[in-house]
Amino acid sequence: MDIARIFAVAAQLQPGDRLVADANTGWVQHESVRIAKAVRDVDVYIEQPCLTYEECLAVRRQIPHPFVLDENIDDLGILLRAKSDLAMDVVNLKISKLCSLTKSRQAPDLCVSMGIAMTLEDSWGGDIATAAIAHLAHSTPTEFLFSTTDFNSYVTVSTADGAPQRVNGRMAASTAPGLGITPKMDALGKRVVVVE
Repeated sequence: MDIARIFAVAAQLQPGDRLVADANTGWVQHESVRIAKAVRDVDVYIEQPCLTYEECLAVRRQIPHPFVLDENIDDLGILLRAKSDLAMDVVNLKISKLCSLTKSRQAPDLCVSMGIAMTLEDSWGGDIATAAIAHLAHSTPTEFLFSTTDFNSYVTVSTADGAPQRVNGRMAASTAPGLGITPKMDALGKRVVVVE
């Protein structure tokens, strides 16, 4: 079924479009190799087909497609290891996976220095996460920005005023101070924790 889907989507692409088959760790190693070989002649990126880094690396070494790592990249150490192993052509960096805004800023700088293109996003989110993603994307040199995601277009509840909005496939970060947004406290609900 995934092979048929890849062919079907590839047939709909327009010039300049990129096709990414993101299994989100849903394929086992032997299936990943089989699927990639079945779509050998399709211009497609294979993203995080297997659960573990080692399985993904084994697949990467057997297929001709450009490769994206995602779920396994959760700190700077594994990012350096992946570069050393030639485990990826593109990396998907997620703010929450990197566990801090500081590391989320360091990781793209490290990728630029290593010549690795990036997708910049988060595990999910709405207006607030999208604002942070947009600022991170704006601070990344264009040639290294593979893609980014406007997660606020995936949800039905707005959590902030002034959040970036996708227009003709693009979004822009606010030029206002901070993230450039005003959180809607009524939409966010009661505080979960107070830190003093």
